[in-house]
Formats: sequence, C-alpha cells, structure tokens
Amino acid sequence: MTQLSALGITNVKERDEEDLCASIQEMKVLSYLSLFVADGEEFLRVDVLSSPPPYLVTLGLVGKLEKVPHWFCSLHSLKYLNLRGSRLEEDLQPHIEALPSLHFLGLDNVSVRKELCFNRGFAKLWYLQFRNLALLNKITIEKGAMPNLEFLSIDNCLTLETLPQGIEHLTKLQRYIFDNVSEKFRESIKGGVDHARMLLVDERCKKYTNKSLPIEDFIPEYSLQQWADACR
Repeated sequence: MTQLSALGITNVKERDEEDLCASIQEMKVLSYLSLFVADGEEFLRVDVLSSPPPYLVTLGLVGKLEKVPHWFCSLHSLKYLNLRGSRLEEDLQPHIEALPSLHFLGLDNVSVRKELCFNRGFAKLWYLQFRNLALLNKITIEKGAMPNLEFLSIDNCLTLETLPQGIEHLTKLQRYIFDNVSEKFRESIKGGVDHARMLLVDERCKKYTNKSLPIEDFIPEYSLQQWADACR
C-alpha cells in the first residue's frame, strides 16, 4: 500500500511503533494521516519515524505524546495539524513555528503547561484553536507572531481568566469564539481589565463581518465535520 494518499489507523498501541513507522516511511505520496491510540493512558509512539512523507498536508494525532516528535519541524507541506490528548510537558511551539505552509492548528488537551507563548513564526497560520487545556492560565502572543491569523477559538479552558496577552497584535483577526470559558474571563472582557482590548478586537472584526467566507471554504480537502469526526 505504498501508493496510499490517505491513511487513518485506530487502536494504535505503544508496541506498534517500529512497524507502524516503518510502514509510514514507505508511503511517499501520503497526504493525510491520522493515528489514534488504543487506550488514552498509552503513549502514541511515533518518534522512530526517521522522516515523514514529504507531501503530508493533514496530520491528526490522538493520544499522549512523551515528547514532540523530532520530525515535526520537517513537515514543510503540512497545512492542517490537529493534536488531541497529547498532554505534553514540552513546549510545542518551537517545533512547528517555522512550518512554511501551516494554516490550521487545533490544540485539544495538548499541553499540561500553565502558559503558552507565541513569540515568533506561524507566518501563514489563519486558524488557531485552544480546547480542553485544563491548566492553562496565560496565553501570550508577541508582536510579529501569527501575522495572518483570521480565526481564534478558545473552548473549555476554564483556568484562563484573561484575554491572550498581545491579541491586539493580530491585525488580520476576523472572527473569534470564546466558548465555555470561566466567569472571570467573561467579567474581564465585559468590564474588567480586558474590556478596552476586547472593544478593539470587536471593532476590527466588524470590518470583516460581510466580507469573510465560511471557514469550510478554507479547508477544501475535508469539511470541518469530517475533520472533527476523524479526530474523535
């Protein structure tokens, strides 16, 4: 099956690492890959993959990761990266910030860190989702990072009490979703310390209300529903 262009495997076990990675290594035209662990407490081991398929466009990994796979930084064709349940202690950003084609980044229960900082890179990223990050209490976006971000989603990050620091640097932001956030977060943007910045973001987004396309139009290979189903 070396000519496969799309592959999804569920019930992956830790002991499968060498055989799995050896097989993926031979799939030179693979563009879509999703891997799901058999048990949420097992690690998804994929680090022995010496180099990923060169034309990989979409990658979904569901399961705990001991560390960020060393080959992430070589995913030069990757547009869509969705990680779920990774629970990484390591900082993910330095491994993916320079990816030249990355458009969509979904981070669902991906980190046990209290702070995430985006200080550079992500040049073409237009959609960023934070979801189910139970310990996260601060997001920082420094000037120059994610210069083309259009969509920002924060969902079920209940320890986050304020807007991302530096959200005002996202000059191309068109839409945002803050869903199931803490009461302190809501108070902060409604009349608290983040109120002025929230007004700025809202004013900026209003300019795009009648101009922006549905997000599905930006993901031609897979609809959002197909993507969500694939990563459950």
